[in-house]
Amino acid sequence: MKKVWMLSFAVAILLCGCRKTDDVMKIYDASSQQSEFSCFEATDFSVASSFASKLCVVSGDNLASASITAEAASIYNISEQKNLYAKNVHERMNPASITKVMTILLALEYGNMNDVVTITEEAMISESGATLLDLHPGDQITFENLVKATLVKSANDAATAIAIHIGESEEGFVDMMNKKALELGATNTHFSNPHGLTDEDHYTTAYDLYLILNEASNHPEIMDLMQLKDAEIVYMDEAGNPKSVHVTNSNRYISGSVEPPEGVVVVGGKTGTTNAAGSCLALLSKNAAGKWFCSVILKADGSDTLFREMNILLGLEN
Repeated sequence: MKKVWMLSFAVAILLCGCRKTDDVMKIYDASSQQSEFSCFEATDFSVASSFASKLCVVSGDNLASASITAEAASIYNISEQKNLYAKNVHERMNPASITKVMTILLALEYGNMNDVVTITEEAMISESGATLLDLHPGDQITFENLVKATLVKSANDAATAIAIHIGESEEGFVDMMNKKALELGATNTHFSNPHGLTDEDHYTTAYDLYLILNEASNHPEIMDLMQLKDAEIVYMDEAGNPKSVHVTNSNRYISGSVEPPEGVVVVGGKTGTTNAAGSCLALLSKNAAGKWFCSVILKADGSDTLFREMNILLGLEN
C-alpha cells in the first residue's frame, strides 16, 4: 500500500509540475488558511517565505507590561517583529481620522503633487462638527495642498477631494482603499469613506492599523508630512481670489505640547476623534537604539487620557 501511495504521489508531481520558489506569487489571500507556499521538484524541496515573516503576529491579549483603560491598545517593535502590549487588538472599532493614513498612502501612490484640483459638489461635507478646510465647489487647489490639509489639519473635505480626484468618485476610491487593506493583510478592516466620519460599515482594528502604519513607515514623503507642526494652505476660490488658511497639527507630540518618555522620538502619526470612536492615536516612533515602533490606542475617554496612556506604551520602548 505504501509503494502504491508513493508511486501515485510521484506521478502527480510529474504531471502537475511546479515552478521554482522564485516564481511563486506571494500574494496575500484573505481566504487562505496557509501561512506559506510549498514547491516540490524531483530533486529539490523549498518553501517560500511566509506572508508575515517580517511582521509582528499577535494572537491575543498581552496585558502584563502595562495598564491601559482605553478600549484597545497595542505597541509593536517593528525592527524586531515583537509585540510588547496588546489589548483587544483584533476587535473591530471605528478609527475616526486615522483612516486618513490610508487615504494619503493611496494619494502618494497614484497622485501628482502638482495637479490642480477643482472642487466639486461631491466633496462637500455637511456633518455637524466635522473638521473642514471650508472648500467650496469651483475652488482650485493643488493636490499637494489637499494632502497637507488632510494629514495636518485632518480636513474631511480635503480627504474627499483627494478621493474624487484619484478614484474618479468617492466610491471608486473607497474600493481602492479596501483593496489596499487586503494587500497589507488588514482583513478585519473595511472602509466606507476616505475621512473616517462615523459609519457602521467603516471599521478597523488596532492590529490592522499597525499593518497600515508599518506600510506608511516605508514612505519618506509620508514621514515628512506627519512631522509638520503646521502648514499654510493656499488655493483660489471660484472667482479667482487667492485664499490662505493656516493649519496646525493635532498630534501633541508633533506640536510640542506633550513630551514622550526620555529616549523616545515620535516620528509621526495620526490622531482621530469622534463621539463614536472616542479619542484615538496611532504613532510611529524610535527609541535611543534606533529601533522602530508602532503604537495604537483606540477609544480613550478623552485627549488627556489618550496622551497619558500613550506615554505609558512609549515607555515600554526603553
